[in-house]
This record gives sequence, C-alpha cells and structure tokens, in this order.
Amino acid sequence: MRDLGLWLLCAMALPAIVPSRPWARVERYEVVLPRRLPGPRVRRALPSHVGLYPERVSYVLGATGHNFTLHLRKNRDLLGSGYTETYTAANGSEVTEQPRGQDHCFYQGHVEGHPDSAASLSTCAGLRGFFQVGSDLHLIEPLDEGGEGGRHAVYQAEHLLQTAGTCGVSDDSLGSLLGPRTAAVFRPQPGGSLPSRETRYVELYVVADNAEFQMLGSEAAVRHRVLEVVNHVDKLYQKLNFRVVLVGLEIWNRQDRFYVSPDPNVTLENLLAWQARRLTQRHLQDNVQLITGVDFTGTTVGLARVSAMCSHSSGAVNQDHSQNPVGVACTMAHEMGHNLGMDHDENVQGCRCREPSEAGRCIMAGSIGSAFPRMFSDCSQAYLEGFLERPQSACLANAPDLSHLVGGPVCGNLFVERGEQCDCGPPEDCRNRCCNSTTCQLAEGAQCAHGTCCQECRVKPAGEPCRPKKDTCDLEEFCDGRHPECPEDAFQENGTPCFGGYCYNGTCPTLTQQCQAFWGPGGRAAEESCFSYDILPGCKTSWYRADMCGVLQCKGGQHPPGRTSCILNHVCHALTTEDGTAYELVPEGTRCGPEKVCWKQRCQDLHVYRSRNCSAQCHSHGVCNHKQECHCHAGWAPPYCAKLLTEVHAGCQPHAGQAGGSGPNQGPPRAGPHHPRRPARQTPGLLGGSEEATPCSSGHCVQATLPSSCLCPAGTKAGHQADIRAPSTPSQTRGWCNQAWSS
Repeated sequence: MRDLGLWLLCAMALPAIVPSRPWARVERYEVVLPRRLPGPRVRRALPSHVGLYPERVSYVLGATGHNFTLHLRKNRDLLGSGYTETYTAANGSEVTEQPRGQDHCFYQGHVEGHPDSAASLSTCAGLRGFFQVGSDLHLIEPLDEGGEGGRHAVYQAEHLLQTAGTCGVSDDSLGSLLGPRTAAVFRPQPGGSLPSRETRYVELYVVADNAEFQMLGSEAAVRHRVLEVVNHVDKLYQKLNFRVVLVGLEIWNRQDRFYVSPDPNVTLENLLAWQARRLTQRHLQDNVQLITGVDFTGTTVGLARVSAMCSHSSGAVNQDHSQNPVGVACTMAHEMGHNLGMDHDENVQGCRCREPSEAGRCIMAGSIGSAFPRMFSDCSQAYLEGFLERPQSACLANAPDLSHLVGGPVCGNLFVERGEQCDCGPPEDCRNRCCNSTTCQLAEGAQCAHGTCCQECRVKPAGEPCRPKKDTCDLEEFCDGRHPECPEDAFQENGTPCFGGYCYNGTCPTLTQQCQAFWGPGGRAAEESCFSYDILPGCKTSWYRADMCGVLQCKGGQHPPGRTSCILNHVCHALTTEDGTAYELVPEGTRCGPEKVCWKQRCQDLHVYRSRNCSAQCHSHGVCNHKQECHCHAGWAPPYCAKLLTEVHAGCQPHAGQAGGSGPNQGPPRAGPHHPRRPARQTPGLLGGSEEATPCSSGHCVQATLPSSCLCPAGTKAGHQADIRAPSTPSQTRGWCNQAWSS
C-alpha cells in the first residue's frame, strides 16, 4: 500500500435521488457522506506556513457504482510572490493589503488507479470542485452546512442544467489576426505528453466587479470563489506545461471603477483602458481577467483580445454564468487561450480534440455545450507553441519569485524551488526518468532533468542548436555545454536591414506593419504630408514637423472597435490610445527614411544605435547582436569567434573567464530589460555530485584523448563520472578537479 502520510477516508454512497427544490438546476445526482480519520501523528511544532488545512489529504467517494479514491495535494503555488488584495474602505478610499502567512484550502490531485485522471477541489466548507476519470467529469459540492462529513452531491457535468454559452471573439477577427487555418501544421504530442520545453508562467490579476460582489454577498465569498476558479484554471493549463499564479485580486465592493456594460465589447475596451491607465502603474502582472455578475447580451459569456499576452491589451472579460465555479473557470481558460494566440477549434479543418464525443468539446470550442471541457485540442497546442516563439511572449518565461510563493517550497508542484534540482510533479504524474519525483533531486547519474539543452538526462554539448532563428531580425541560439536551459534569446544588431525597415530589439518595425496591427490587413501608412501635423486632444491640429515619427497616421482598413480616431482631410487617420488620453505614436525604431529611424520621436540617422562596426570584432565567424556582443556561428567559440570549439578543449568545461559573448558555449543568460530572467538554477551533481566539484576550475584540460580529462594542481584530486546516455549509446567520462579533497 502506498505510504501517503495523508488521511484515510471512507464514504457511504446513497442511491440517486430526485432533485429537491434547491437542486432544480441539476438533472440527476447521487449523495455521498464523506468521513475521514486522522493520518499519522506529526510533531507538535509545525513550520510557520502549516495552517489549518493539511498539505495532503485523501477521500474515498462512492458514486456511479464505483469507489473513487482521490489523492489531493494543497496548491501551494496558487498565490504568487507579492500577492495583494484590493477593496474599497467605508470612507471610499482604495485599500491594498498583502496577506501574510495566509493558509488556504484549495487542492489538486488525481484519482487512484486512473493515470490520466485529474482533480481540483476546495475543502473550506465541505468538498467542492471536480474530478475527472476517463471521459467522465464528476462535480461535487455540499448539500448542507455539515462540512466535509455532511451530505454532498456528486453528478456528471452533462447533468447540470444550464443554457449554452458562446465566446464573443468573432471568427473574422480571429482570421485577420491568426491567418489561414492549416490543419497540416498541427502535430499532436505523442501519447498526449507535455511539450518538451521549460514550464511557462502566467502571473494573473483578477478583478471581481460590483455585480459579482452583490451576487455573492461578501468579500470573503468573492475571495473564495475567485481562488476556486483560478485553482481550476491552473489545473487545466498544467497539461500544457503552464502554471497560472494569482498575483492580485481586486474586489469592487462599493462601486465599479469603470462602466461594466452588458455589451462585452464595451466592457473589454473599458477593462483594457483601465488596465493601461491605472493597474499597470501599481501592480505588475502578465494578464488581467474580469469576473462579472452582469449578464452579457445574447449568449456571450466571455471576450478577449487575441494574441495579446504580455502586452497592455492582455486581458479578458468573463461572465459568472454558472453556479458551479468550474463553469467560469472553463470560460476563463478559454479566453486566456485567445490571449495566448489560440483559435476556435471549429475554425481549423482537421483539428483534433482528444475528448470523446459524448464528453463534450475541447476548451477552445466556440461554445459551451452541456459538459464542461477539460483539455486543449492539438491545434490549440500548436497555436500556443507558435505564440511562444515570438519575442512578445518573454514575460511567460519569467517565473514568479520561487522563494516567496505563499507556503514555501513544495516538492511536486512543477516549480524548481530552493533546495530542489528538478520537479516533475507528483509521483503519479511524473514521466521524467531523470528526476526523482519523491525527493525532487536528480536521478542517480543524471546531469539534468529539464530544459531544451537537456537530452537523455545529460546536458547537450556546446554548439547544439536549441532555439531556431524565427525571422530576419532573430539569431539562432546554441547550447553552452554547461546549462540545461537554452541561453537568453538574442537578436540581430539594431540597425540591421530587414524587410522594409531596420531591426530593433528583434522586430522589424515599419509604418505599414503598425497600421495593419490597428486597422487590419487593409491598413497602410498615410501620405507623408499627414505626418506634418500634431494632433492635440479634441482632434485639434497644429503644424508640427516634416518627419514620420510623431502621431501614427494611417489610411484604409477597418476601424478598431472601441477606439476613437481623428480624421484629417478624409485620408489621415490618427487613433487614440487605449485609455483615450492621447494618440498612438510611431514606435521607436521604425524606418523613417533611407538609413534613418525614429528615435525619441525624431527621425535620426542609424548611427544613433552606436553600433561602431561591432561585427568586425567577430572574425567573420559571427555577427554582433543587440547587446553589442559577438554571436558566434555554430562551431566557433566566444567571446570573439576566433577559435573553433575543438581548439578550446571541447569536452572539458571552461573555467571562469573562458565564457563570454553569445552563441555556442556562451556564459550564463543575462536578464532582459523588461522581463528579468529568473536566476540560472544550480545543478549540484552535474559532473560530480558536489557543489565544490567544478569541472577543471582549478586545473586545465588534457586533450590527448577524447573525452578530455582534467590535469589538476597540487592540493586537489581528479575525479570522473560516466554520463547518462540512451541505452544504445556508449557512455563518456568527464572529469573535474575537486578542491574539497586533499592530495
């Protein structure tokens, strides 16, 4: 019997009964009476983060003629570092608090004996949530106030009586933003496995409007509802190797901060304007979601900006349309999918949803049927991977501060935290042979367990490609031979010619590109004379200057919904910003003439980038990147691409000072200017099992044979360790100089 160290529970199932008056919303359900017995004793002096609710708990529920054993683990990563709650005090002032040591009762887990099962429940006042077994999605919630030992209803999602809901994102807007839907590009992951990339993180901010507050009746009820919803959303996204972490909750308990209209288009525009004007100034987040008690017009229950994640338009509005929180959680997961670049499944010929037909559709279906969806289709996963290739998605690689997640480090949560070398999830979900799922330490002999530069439990050699070149302004990245993660994304040197413009921080900004982004495929830059005017508030004009770097002037295309514009001479169209306080400007780096770019709203010579012929230092074996460093071609070593990797002792790890620049064999990734990368994780045991065992850090490589070995100085001792490889691949031996040993 598995040693869970949790709780042993039993339940008594009663036969299905006719719905009573309060349960007219459910067509058919069963009643269960959960009971639990305390598990093994624990020491009396508990850690400070251990509260009323245990870290793990198990329940046995008898339903539909079966006994289901649910093993649950508290979602310690539900609330992120710096999590805040904002509400309005009695005097009308806005109050923001950061709860300390907050315990919670929201759990995730699985059903014993069912490998592809999932569960997401709260235990605050009885059991409420869902558990999935095969194609069946079971919902559970209390029937009375008897707590977890009281009467509970268990029913399947299709037995919940509710009207169908639809997504308000139009197919026309999806087509213009996402382009043609070609099913041939959607290659399903074998066996439904997780994408082979690093975990991505959405730092989420949720706003509950006054209608939601009035519907639920108290701040505590709203808080519980929102945490329940986000817990479910996080569980749904874990199948995509994503985590959703709540960093802020705002409850409009007195009045709304903007007009929440029954028209979801108006409400979304108001949300995004408020986000740009107010929220971004006081709280960092990747995505904002409004949960409203307002009944949207028609069947629409949600609306979002497509491919807007990590921008000032990253957000969505969600109607709380179901008494069960799983309903709004599915809506939020769907709208967040649009933010991440996903299309509706119906729009893609050949799109495959692995859901059995009787269980309903996948999450990105355009409408909600009788059953709540619980997984993403193959085409949704392909759209997501395409979005992640864009520089725009950088904020998702920026993990929350893992040392300050509420509750502290927990093995099995997919976060690699302090004291862990890897984390592949709970043992029942872990499929990574390189990681010991019970200890979150590397398996014996493993060098790594995660990362695009980790293959068969070992770090790939320096020079192996790990991130392909996306476009003219991008550069291919290579593994550095030392870290399992691919180095920081690097781009062509600013000022490099690209299609119709000049590269700037990995993009190729042009006037036509910007106009099409706002006005659709038919948009293009207006006549040069339009740029001679400065547009003032109220659509007033004044003579400005004769360059192309002021207010963005476009013509053609379709007017963006929810925006106002100023039209001059029937051809010059200037668009207001999202908050309506100014007009959109020509972005930095846009080409404004031959060898000229917009810089600080003036058309200036390319020399403003101060490149100083950087690439001349790269010995014709590399190019200068946007950080003014040599980015070496495959096979050449930084910092100046003057030597082949084989000439700098391939097989031995470089000591301090040998690594620099970018390209193959580069040093640790640097932090970007807008989204600092989390610190490179230390990998104890990488080549010797000790933090003191730095390869050749005290000696030098001996290249007489391959693999290389280390010649160590007096006072140190050489060691070696075989690399883990595939069964058919012979192992290699690497060496190190260990300063902890004496000769």
